[in-house]
Amino acid sequence: MNGKILIILFVMLCFCSFADAKGFDMNLPLPGKSIANDTLQLNVINKIYKDALKDFSSCSDFSIIDTQIVHYPYDVVKKNNKYKKGYWKEIWILNACGVKKQIPLTFYINNYKTTFSLDMN
Repeated sequence: MNGKILIILFVMLCFCSFADAKGFDMNLPLPGKSIANDTLQLNVINKIYKDALKDFSSCSDFSIIDTQIVHYPYDVVKKNNKYKKGYWKEIWILNACGVKKQIPLTFYINNYKTTFSLDMN
């Protein structure tokens, strides 16, 4: 393994240990039908939990209890058997101390990388 991968793994391990100790469920893969891979799910979870702390500042028990596909991948372009372009939509259900909140997400594939946007409103 090269140094960069080791550093990334170390940071993820540290964050996951911290998050779990604080009541953040980081178990992957998530329940439900999400088609995001584990790495992408972890990136989304980190963003959702960080944003949720603003709305649920007294809560210390967060988990994603379900994921649903709203719109399967469309406008997809594949090159050399890899996705180059496209996007899809999902809704993830956050449980924050017994309060359930739907988180709409859009995943964007652009030049073989996938990013996401979410709306916590």
